[in-house]
Amino acid sequence: MVSLAAPAGAMAPPPTPLSQRPTLGLKRDSSYLDTDDEASLSSQTKKLKVAFSPNVDVRFVDDWDEKSFELVKEEVRLGIERHLAPGDRRDDAQYSKLLQLLGHDIESGDAPSGKLLKKYILAIEAKVSSLGQCGKLVTAVLQLAWLGRDDVFVGIYLRFLTSLAATHAKYISSIMQMLVAHFARLPASLGRVPGETSVPRAHMFRRIHFAIETLLRRIPPALDMLKPALMRGFPKDQATTRSYIQYQKHLLHIADYEPSFQTSVLALMTEQLVSIDEQIQQDVEELEEEVEERLLQQGPHLKTGAKIGSTELEDSDDSDIESVSESEETVAEDEQKLRELRLKVAKMDGTLDLIFEYYTPLIQGGPRAGLNEAYEQVLTYFATFILPRRTRHAQFLIFHFSQTLPEHAGIFARRCLDVAFQAGKLSTNRVVRLHACAYLASFVARGSHLSTAIVRETFSVLCGHLEDLRRHYEPVSQKPDKAKYSMYYAVAQAVLYIFCFRWRDLTFGSATPESGDEDLSEDDVLAEGRDLAWLPGIKEVLQKNVQCRLNPLKVCSPAIVGEFAKIAHHLRFMYIFSILETNKRVRLNNANHTTVATLRGTAMDRKVGEAHLQLEAYFPFDPYHLPKSKRWVEGDYNQWKLPAGMKQDDEDDGYSDSEEEDESEDDSLPGELDDLPVADTASVSS
Repeated sequence: MVSLAAPAGAMAPPPTPLSQRPTLGLKRDSSYLDTDDEASLSSQTKKLKVAFSPNVDVRFVDDWDEKSFELVKEEVRLGIERHLAPGDRRDDAQYSKLLQLLGHDIESGDAPSGKLLKKYILAIEAKVSSLGQCGKLVTAVLQLAWLGRDDVFVGIYLRFLTSLAATHAKYISSIMQMLVAHFARLPASLGRVPGETSVPRAHMFRRIHFAIETLLRRIPPALDMLKPALMRGFPKDQATTRSYIQYQKHLLHIADYEPSFQTSVLALMTEQLVSIDEQIQQDVEELEEEVEERLLQQGPHLKTGAKIGSTELEDSDDSDIESVSESEETVAEDEQKLRELRLKVAKMDGTLDLIFEYYTPLIQGGPRAGLNEAYEQVLTYFATFILPRRTRHAQFLIFHFSQTLPEHAGIFARRCLDVAFQAGKLSTNRVVRLHACAYLASFVARGSHLSTAIVRETFSVLCGHLEDLRRHYEPVSQKPDKAKYSMYYAVAQAVLYIFCFRWRDLTFGSATPESGDEDLSEDDVLAEGRDLAWLPGIKEVLQKNVQCRLNPLKVCSPAIVGEFAKIAHHLRFMYIFSILETNKRVRLNNANHTTVATLRGTAMDRKVGEAHLQLEAYFPFDPYHLPKSKRWVEGDYNQWKLPAGMKQDDEDDGYSDSEEEDESEDDSLPGELDDLPVADTASVSS
C-alpha cells in the first residue's frame, strides 16, 4: 500500500480558503436569464419521474490512469482522521488536498473527472459519522457542480445528501439553501460539464425538486428547515423580473408535491407581494415630492434673475450652461428612479398573475362557500398582511375571489364589518378599523358581481352604525374634528361613496309601488318628474347626519362630498349645496396638526391648507391597470359613471373636476389614485 504520510519535519501546504477558490467559472455567464426551457414548469406539473436513484449500487472498473477506489478511501480516511486528531497530532495537509481537489473549477484542466468524483463522494459518505467537525469539507461537497453530471453521479450525490442530513441535523439548513439557491439563478452552463452529456435546464430543475422531495420524505426535520431557506433565498430588489417570477414558480411547485407546505409558500409569496407593493407606493410619493420640491425651489431663483438689464442676464452664458448640466443630471436621475419603479411594478404584476392562476381552480372548482379552505386562506392572508398596510394592488386577490360566489361576498362583507365595529373582539387598532371600513365601502361600490340584496343590507348596516355614532358623539362635540371622531367620518364617507356608485340598488323605482309602475326604470321615473322610492330610513338618517354638529360634509373628502351633492340633487334625494356654502366659512382647528403637517406633509400638503384635517379619498379598489394580471379582474368592478341625463360640471366648484366620458373604461371617482408607471411584462416567462 502506498504510504500517504508526510516526511518528518515537512511543512504541510497551507489550506486553500474556500471563499477564494474558483466558483465554477460563472462570472461572465448570463445564460441563466434564458428561461424558455422552463415554460412547462407550472403548478400543474405532474409528480416527478426521474431515471436516477439515491439507492444506486456502484461498482467501479478502474482505468489504468485513475486512482483506485481503495486509494481514494485511504486518502479520505487519513485526511479526516488527521484533521480531527487532538492537539499536536492534528495535521491538515491531506485535508487541504481534499478541499483543493473538490474545489477545482470544472473548466480547468486539473478538475477531476466525474468518475473520480463519484469515488470521493462515496468515500466521504462512508465517513459521514465523522463529518460533524469537518464543515469546510462538507461545504466543498455541497458546492460541487452535480446537476450536469450523469444519472449515476446524481444518485450517489443525493444519497450522500440524505446520509449527511440524517446523521448531522445541523447541515440540513445548508443543504436546503444550496438547493433553493438555484431557483432564482441556474446558469445553463452548469448543464454543460466537460466530458459529460449536456443536461438541459428543465432537467436540472427536476433534479433539484427530486432532491428536495426526497429529503422531505426521508428526513422529517427538513420540512422545518425548508421554510427559512426559502425566505433567505427569496430574490432581492436588485434581481431581474424573470428570476423573481421564476423563483416563485418553484415555490408553487414545491406546494404541489408537499401539500403541507402550501400554507407557508402562499404566505411567503403574499407577504413579499405586500412588501413590494408598499415600496412602490413610497417610491411614487417620493418622486412626486421631489418634483414639487424642485418647482418650489426654482421659483425664487427665476424671480431673482428676471430683472431686465441686470448683470445676471447680461453675463448669463455660464449660468445657462450650468443650469442645463444640472437639468440633465436631474433628468437622468429621475429616469433611473422611474426605471427601477417600472421593474418593481413588473415584479408585482407577475407575482399577482401567478397567485391568481394558482388559486383560481382551488376556489372555483373546490368546495363552496365557507367550506372552501383556499378562499379562507386568501381571507386570512388579507387580514394578516394586507388590511393593516397601504397597498395598491395586492388587495385585488380578495376583491376577485370574494365575487366568485354570493356566499363569499357575504363572508367578506361581514368580516370587514366585524373588524370595523367590534374592535374589542377582533382588533383594537384604530387604523385597521378605518381600513376595514374603507375596504367594505370600496368593495360594495366597485364589485360588479354583488347582488342588490348585499348592497342594500350593507348600506343599511352602515347607516345604522352612522346613526349610533352620531348619537354617541354629537352631545359631547363642539365642532368637527377628524382626530376625535375618525370612525364616524370614515363611516359617513363610506355611505356617501357607496351611494354615488350604487344608488340604483337603493331604490324601488316608482314612489308608489302599488300603482303598477314597477316596470319603469329609475331614469323613466325621474324623467316623468316623480320621486324615487328609497330604501326605508336611509334618507332620514343621512339628513340628520349632514345637518348635525359633527358636520361630515366638511371633514369627508371634498371630491366625494362634491359628487354626492350633485348626484343627490339630480336624483331629488337631497339638497346640500346650502350646507356646502356655509362650510366654506367654517375653519377646522389645526392647532394639534400643524407640526405633523410641517414635518411629515409633502410640499403639496403644506399648500392645500385644511386638506390634512379632512379625510383622504382612500378606497382600495380603484381601477386596476397592471398589464399582465389585469385579465383576472376584468369585469369584476363597476366603472364610474354619472346618472343618465346628468352631465359632469366642468366648472371648478371646489369639489371635483372630472371631464371623462361615462363610457370610458378608465373612469374613476375624482380623488382616486393615478395609474402607476408600468413595465412591459410580456418577456416574463409564464
